[in-house]
Amino acid sequence: MKLVCEIDFSPLTPEEKVEFVHDLRDSMAQSFQEQPPSVQMLAHALIFTRWWNSYRHMAPKEPAPEILGIAIEVLWDFLEGKRGREEFVRFQQSFSDSALDILTGDGGGLNEDPESRAFYEKYFSPWRAMSYNVFLSGLGTVLEEAVPEHITWDAVEGVIYGDIGDTMIVFLEPVRRAAADFNLKRWEKEVYSTPTFARVIALLQQDMRTALEGRPLAELREQYQNEYLFSPEESAKISDYR
Repeated sequence: MKLVCEIDFSPLTPEEKVEFVHDLRDSMAQSFQEQPPSVQMLAHALIFTRWWNSYRHMAPKEPAPEILGIAIEVLWDFLEGKRGREEFVRFQQSFSDSALDILTGDGGGLNEDPESRAFYEKYFSPWRAMSYNVFLSGLGTVLEEAVPEHITWDAVEGVIYGDIGDTMIVFLEPVRRAAADFNLKRWEKEVYSTPTFARVIALLQQDMRTALEGRPLAELREQYQNEYLFSPEESAKISDYR
């Protein structure tokens, strides 16, 4: 069975592309099941760094939240051994407590943990970046899974399916979601058959292959400061879609 990063997505039929996306989480997990958690976490760091480089140029009316970039740098520090486990766990807890309040209104963690409350007040209050909520949720999952080193690939699937494919492609391709006669299966076939979505998958696969190459983390971290999902100019077209 081919690894998911070895499948040529572009020539698949529309039906096969839909199946590929629907099976993405399980396919990624199966492809990396023999790899140590450190390699799987590296893959997530590469993928989310690339995505963040583009996300931060979106939605000009909603300036990119600084904390999302900080969280990615903290993840890299942890992977490189520049940040100890205890410090990383503390950051992750405060980030997750804050994200939970933003995304669900559940402020229990903030009320019970003064450090999380202070973290929230510094980085999340007020939160005026609704266009970043799916990314926030995914990144929170990445940090949470890094603590027990139990990687599910839910975060990658969530952003691909719930944000990039569902809401972003329409800003870059001539596909439209007509409410009057909307059909999910037809919509998915159209979106996943666009050249832009094929590029999204190709870059995702490239990042997974890169994680398997065994290159030095410092080298990859520097390289990925300039890796994009969409160019800054393309990203600026993705605005006010929530």
